[in-house]
Amino acid sequence: MTKGRGQLMALRPAARAEVGDAGLVAACATGDRAARAQLFERYVDAVYRFVRHMRASDDAAVDDLVQATFVAAFAAAASFRGDNARSWLFGIAAHRTVDHARAEMRRKRSLAAVAEIAPVASGGDAYLRSRLPAAIAALRPELRAALLLIDVEGERGVDAAAALGIPEGTLWRRVSEARAAIRAAIGGDA
Repeated sequence: MTKGRGQLMALRPAARAEVGDAGLVAACATGDRAARAQLFERYVDAVYRFVRHMRASDDAAVDDLVQATFVAAFAAAASFRGDNARSWLFGIAAHRTVDHARAEMRRKRSLAAVAEIAPVASGGDAYLRSRLPAAIAALRPELRAALLLIDVEGERGVDAAAALGIPEGTLWRRVSEARAAIRAAIGGDA
């Protein structure tokens, strides 16, 4: 039988280490900060190693993914079924890491697609390309939305205009303005 939240709180810190995973996660589900800290302490190194092996390139991303794993685990603690929190945390970490990799791929594809609309130096100058995200972010929201729908997402003009609630002619004017602003911002020809 596992110990519940009340029993966990009554235990000395040394005795908490004896609480099984199921009891610890059950206490986490109630919002018990001590239980959350104990679960984190117990498994952070293993989760970190796991995420590091899955995503070896970026230390900051690894740290963010480990944190996201525990945040998700605490949110889902009530649905924990079993007695092995380590495997459960690895599953959450795997999903978070895959989702992160997919988001990175989408972001890179989007930037590549936008780079095509604003040709930079003929040699593909990395410095100018690095300025592209900031140039897009600096666009007025209505220009950015039009540009992203057409040039990144590949929407048809009529569909993009409908999504934005504007006439198609207005959409194309905004796309043209956005393209010109980006070319000017990154040093290309306007």
